[in-house]
Amino acid sequence: MSVKNKKMSERDRKLKRRQRITAIIAIILIAVMVLGLMVVAVNADTGDTMTSSSSSSASVTAGNDASTDGSTAGTAGTDASQTGTAQTVSTSSGTSDAAAQGAENSAGESVTGSSTVSSSVTSGSGSTADGKKADVYINDINVTGMSETEIQDAVNNLMTELSGDTIALYAGEKCVRVTAGDLGLSYSNTYVAEEAYSVGKKGNIFKRFLADRQLSENKPIIFCLDLTVSEDKVRTVLNQYLDNFNCEPKSNGLHLNDDYTFTLEKGSDGVSVNVDASVTKIVDYMENEWNGGEGGVTLDAVITPYEDTTDDLSSIQDLLGTATTEYDTSDPDHATNIELAAQHIDGSVVYPGEEFSTDDAIGPTTEENGFRPGASYSGSQIVETFGGGICQVSTTLYDAVLGAELEVTEHHNHSHLISYVQPGFDASITNDSDVIWDMKFVNNTSEPIYIQGVAGNGTLTFNIYGKEYRPSNRTVEYVNETGDYEDTETQFLMSSSYPLGYISSSGGIGGVTASLYKVVYVDGQEESRDLVTTSVYRMMPLTYTIGISDADAATVANITTAIGSGDLNSVRSAVLNGSTTNTGY
Repeated sequence: MSVKNKKMSERDRKLKRRQRITAIIAIILIAVMVLGLMVVAVNADTGDTMTSSSSSSASVTAGNDASTDGSTAGTAGTDASQTGTAQTVSTSSGTSDAAAQGAENSAGESVTGSSTVSSSVTSGSGSTADGKKADVYINDINVTGMSETEIQDAVNNLMTELSGDTIALYAGEKCVRVTAGDLGLSYSNTYVAEEAYSVGKKGNIFKRFLADRQLSENKPIIFCLDLTVSEDKVRTVLNQYLDNFNCEPKSNGLHLNDDYTFTLEKGSDGVSVNVDASVTKIVDYMENEWNGGEGGVTLDAVITPYEDTTDDLSSIQDLLGTATTEYDTSDPDHATNIELAAQHIDGSVVYPGEEFSTDDAIGPTTEENGFRPGASYSGSQIVETFGGGICQVSTTLYDAVLGAELEVTEHHNHSHLISYVQPGFDASITNDSDVIWDMKFVNNTSEPIYIQGVAGNGTLTFNIYGKEYRPSNRTVEYVNETGDYEDTETQFLMSSSYPLGYISSSGGIGGVTASLYKVVYVDGQEESRDLVTTSVYRMMPLTYTIGISDADAATVANITTAIGSGDLNSVRSAVLNGSTTNTGY
C-alpha cells in the first residue's frame, strides 16, 4: 500500500471514530435533556419557580469535540431545600457515565421496585423527600404514619380477613362453598410492609422523584398484596368434595301432593370433574383475578345432560295398585328400620321396560345409614341384625305390585311364617354374605309409574300410580290356599353364656305350604285363576334357653335329666332347686 493510501486510511479511521463518539455524546445529551424536562415539569406542578443563575442552576453544554470532556457549568444533586430553587443535571461529554445511569434508572426502575404496585407508592410514614405527607395504602388499608411493625400487623389482619372469604366452586348445577383459607391463601411479596414504610426514605433518586410527583398530584400510593394459594391444599379440598359433584344424570321426577296431584321435579345433569384441570383453574383465578370478597370458579368438568321426560310423566294420574300392613311401634328400632326403608323407596319413578330392585332402592342397611338392630330370621332362629324389619317393606310393596299387575322378576318367601300378612303374600329380602335375596319387578306398561311409600304410627302403605291400562269392567284379586299345618316342637338348650336361673324362649312357629292365585273377574264373573307362586314355610321349634354358667355339677345333671323328659315344669323345678358354685361367698 502506498504512503498516500495509508494516510487516507488512517484519516478515515479517525473520522469514523470521531463520528461514533459524537453519536454517543448526542444520545447521552438527549437522555439528560429529557430528565431535565421531567424535573422542570414536576417543579412547575408544585408551584416552584424555575430560576437560572450560576450558583443555583446548571446549564447543559456539549463540546464540539472530545477534548472538552470534564467541563461542567454546574453540579447535580444540590439539595433543593437549601437553595429554594430547582436543580437540573449539567453534563458534557466527559460525564456520560452519570447521564447513562440516569437514563438506565428512567427506563428500568418503578416507584417501588415491586410488580404489584397499583398506581404508585410512598413511604409508610407518608413522607416524601421534602418532608410532605402522602396517604399510603396496602390494598384498601391506609397505613399512613404507621411504624413498620404496625404495618405488618395490619397486613396480617388483612390476610386473616381475606382467608375467611367464601369461594364458590361450580360444576354444572352443583355448588360447594369453601374459604380462601381452605385453599391455603398467602402472599408472596412478604417484604411489602418494609417496602411501604421505606418509600420516600430509601431508594434511588428516580424512585424519590416519582414519589414526589405522586405527592404533588395528591394521588394516594397503593401497594397490592401478591396473593397466592397452595396447589396441594386446593387439590385436597377438591378431592374432599368430589362426591358432592360427580353424579350420573337423573331424569325428571314427581312429587305427590296432599290432594293427590303431581308436581314435576326437574332432573339433574351428570357431572364428572377433571381434577387436574380444575386445580389449575382455581389456582389461576385466586392468583390472577380474585382480590377479596366472595368469589367463584367454574370447575373443568364433563356435563352430561339429563333426559327430559316431562311429557311422559304427565301421563301418571291413576292409582294402579295399593297395599297396607301394620307394624309394632313398641319396638322403636324395628319401627325406625321400616320407616327409613319406606322413605328410600318413596318417590321412585320406573319407566317402561325398567326393572326396579327393592334392595338397591333401600341401600345398605348399616348403622352409618341410620338403620338399627332388629329381629330377623337366620336359619331356624330369630336374631338381631341391622335393618331387621325391612322385609315388611318389601312385602307391602310386593302386594302393591301384584295389585298393579306388574311383572315380578324375583321373589322369595320367608323361611318361616310371618304375622303381618297371610301365607303366600310375603316377600323376603336379605343381602348377608351367605344369601342374597331381592324383590324385583319390571314396569311392563307403556307409561312410567310412580311409587309412593308412607310409614308412620304403625301403618305402612305403598301406592303405585301410572296410567290405567285395564278395562273398567275388569277386576283382579289374589287368594291363597294352604296345605296341612305342621305343629311346633319344643326343645331345650343349656347355655354357659347365662347364669343359673336364666330361662328364655323363642320360635314356636308352625310350618305350612301356601299357593297364591291370581283371579280375574270381568263384569263380576270369574274369567281366569292362575297360580302365581307356591311358598313353603318351615316349622321353627319353640326353643328354651337355660343358663348354667355358674351351676354346680349336681345341678347341671338334674337339669339335663329334666330336659330329657321334655317337660318344661320339670326343667324349671331343676333350675329353681339348683345350686351355684358361688355358694358360701
